[in-house]
Amino acid sequence: MLSKSRTAPHQASSDRTGGAEPDTSLDRLVAALTRDLAGPFAMMAWAEDEIARASRRHPGHADRLYHAFMLLLPRDLGPGIGTEFVYRSHAAELLDRLATGGDTRAATAAELCLACCHVSQQAPMHGPAAGLYFRLWQKAFPQHPATADQADQQVHYENLFGGQIDDLEAELRRKTVDPTRRLADIECAGRHHGQQVACRYATAPASRRSGKARG
Repeated sequence: MLSKSRTAPHQASSDRTGGAEPDTSLDRLVAALTRDLAGPFAMMAWAEDEIARASRRHPGHADRLYHAFMLLLPRDLGPGIGTEFVYRSHAAELLDRLATGGDTRAATAAELCLACCHVSQQAPMHGPAAGLYFRLWQKAFPQHPATADQADQQVHYENLFGGQIDDLEAELRRKTVDPTRRLADIECAGRHHGQQVACRYATAPASRRSGKARG
């Protein structure tokens, strides 16, 4: 479990004198990532549900989104991906990228949170690193604040370390790219969930259908 880690991260003092006071806010961020860990069958159900939701958001890309199931396989970034709200955020961001022509190779905000969570287990997080964690959490899980004062904490860190946080985020994004995470060529037999459908990929040329995506 991620919560069984080394000494918890600490935050910088709220004043600008450079002092530091212990704080357990990031402890709670880590703990939130480890609640309600689910098995693979639950994650499959979440993936299907997020595909359905994305199809409603992007009805013109519903066929492509249906065949994106394999794209949603989680990377091994820690057990926190098995938490429902973490996985759903991850899947929804990837599906929205797929529908809008975004790069699916880049880490999602949820994945970046897991990377920060891993770092927080190795050593206490201070200053810009703690600020990056708060920033990414807000991007990934806006409906799941980990602390009652999370918004104030984030503003505090952004005011103190905004430029350094930007630099750390750019470096983390560069290091977490998955060059293999792309939608495979699609093969479709014209049936989705056992029902006959007019999928645009059912009549795609054979040269585009390698059998790597579900039909």
